[in-house]
Amino acid sequence: WNLVTTSTRYRKKKRQKSPARMHPEADTPIMRSRGVEMMRGAIELWLIVGLLVMTSGCGSNLQARRADMADIFRLQIGAGIGLYGEVEATRWIHPAVGFADANLFPRYSLGHDPRPGQPAGRLRTAAFPTLLVAAPLYTEPWGEPDASSMRTPLRGWSGALCLMGNDYVAGESCSLLQLHRNFPNPLLTRAPALEALSPAQNRSRNSWLAISGTLGVVSIDGGINPLELLDALLGWFSIDLMDDDHRHRRYDSISGEEDHR
Repeated sequence: WNLVTTSTRYRKKKRQKSPARMHPEADTPIMRSRGVEMMRGAIELWLIVGLLVMTSGCGSNLQARRADMADIFRLQIGAGIGLYGEVEATRWIHPAVGFADANLFPRYSLGHDPRPGQPAGRLRTAAFPTLLVAAPLYTEPWGEPDASSMRTPLRGWSGALCLMGNDYVAGESCSLLQLHRNFPNPLLTRAPALEALSPAQNRSRNSWLAISGTLGVVSIDGGINPLELLDALLGWFSIDLMDDDHRHRRYDSISGEEDHR
């Protein structure tokens, strides 16, 4: 009798001390294992959904994504002549220093430049440091400005202080904070190919983080476009930020027809 009583009491105490039998949900290792499995399942589900979204459209979509990736970077190196440099952080911070340079990009160069409408060749001049010391001797070939315009020496000094640069092939100027707009260069006429750009293409053109210049007989140009990078990422989710996917598909279809012929 004592043996039976002792065994019964032992079993009752064991049941009371075992929370797993009273509350199966309280088994921490089991719950952790279930949580990990559920998380893995959710991740796998999202990967499958993302893969379906990314592959929607199959070939045409993949061609557009490849073209978007190519729009992110630019890098060219080739023959040129001069002493000139530019730093571009969007159009608002785009100073130029040096004297002048000239090159025939992309003909005599190696690399890649995805900017639409970019003219062939460059002929650029910088206001700093030349006009900083030579402004009193500077004469404008188009004649003296009228009374309402900025006087010639002041124009020269202002251009030097805002680090103004002029590209006579593209027909564009650059400077710090776009201060050159207060005294535009009348000799510059924007290239027709650039005038034909769409608003989205102009936004892309004005969003580069880049450097370019010429040292002696070597010219280099390179940069990255954050706006095009965002467009490439959103493109995987069928969001065409720069409105260029249809253009990429059209070019690919034209290329395919030409290759087929």
